Amino acid sequence: MELEQPMAGSPYGYPDWRSVPYVGERRGAGPDEDALGGFGARLAARVLDTGVLIAAVFLAGVLADDAGDGFPALLVAVVVGGYEPVLTAVFGATPGKQLCGLRVVRRSGGGPGFGRALWRWACVLAGYAVPVLGVVNVLRCAWDRPYRQCLHDKAADTVVRRVQR
Repeated sequence: MELEQPMAGSPYGYPDWRSVPYVGERRGAGPDEDALGGFGARLAARVLDTGVLIAAVFLAGVLADDAGDGFPALLVAVVVGGYEPVLTAVFGATPGKQLCGLRVVRRSGGGPGFGRALWRWACVLAGYAVPVLGVVNVLRCAWDRPYRQCLHDKAADTVVRRVQR
């Protein structure tokens, strides 16, 4: 006996074989993988930004050497606390990220804003305070899918994208 209606078109039949994904295959699960910042570029940007921060702290200490007792510590706190949040909120990237062709954006689109950038940087500093957490934080984007987010990106709901040149 021949069926009048094919099974694929029936609401009670099997789905068409082309619509069933393979095991582990994600269709439309996230952004274009090529548009996201890769692990190597992000690590290079973090190393460059850490170098800039160390140089800025050293320069702030040298310039404030003749000042009072509390001024150098205050100046260092302002430099370290404001470096990444201000530059990320205003330009979307720090100098290290700009050199590596990266930009921080909200996952839903648009710039991160100062509050989100400050929270993101506070999470990075918390990772630096706990050595194992700091290493996991920096390395997390190597295996996180689909957005390649580090822990501070997840906390601030941001992603790092490559800049189109």
